[in-house]
Amino acid sequence: MKVIQLWDKAIRFYHWSQLLLLAGLWFTADQGYLVVHQVLAYSLAALLISRFVWGFVGSETARFSHFLQSPFQLVRMWNKAKHGIGHKGLSGYMSLTLMTLILLQFISGLMTTDDVMTEGPLYASVSSDWSSFASWFHHNNFDLLLILIAVHVVAALFHGQKKDGVLGAMLHGKLETDAQQPAIKSSRWYLLLVLVFAGVFALWQGMSLYQQW
Repeated sequence: MKVIQLWDKAIRFYHWSQLLLLAGLWFTADQGYLVVHQVLAYSLAALLISRFVWGFVGSETARFSHFLQSPFQLVRMWNKAKHGIGHKGLSGYMSLTLMTLILLQFISGLMTTDDVMTEGPLYASVSSDWSSFASWFHHNNFDLLLILIAVHVVAALFHGQKKDGVLGAMLHGKLETDAQQPAIKSSRWYLLLVLVFAGVFALWQGMSLYQQW
């Protein structure tokens, strides 16, 4: 057994920032702080899109090719999926599902309105039917996200009870295992991606948000 670096700083930064931003988005939507809600949404979108890119070019355990298996492989190699390192087996699909639903949540929010003073930047570009569907999806999809997040938390607590190091690894990145050290890339590139996408959103909607403040 040896200690390896399982998760890079980019994955851990994304994971915990996502949690805080989702909590903030829930609170601001509930309280009607819609400008702050939009700022948090664009912040999460910058982190999320960068995470998708990092899933192709980032550290070994961050890549989709590392933790996504075909359903056939998942059935045939169940024991291997359970005992591999990183997001393996069903946990890999859960991670991808959460990321996809958050992306769809962001896109649908761009096409909705509160029917008072705030419209998404794409609201005027879609039909009323599309906008109505986007509003319905935006509200109901968040409920689905809450359910899946609750399942994710229960699974994390289960790992914590097993004391297998998985929960702690998402805090400090290290895991005691007999597996080989995966290739880890500098997280500075991920942070650079976040800044680039945040800058794009700021150029696109920054002035509009400032005027609504």
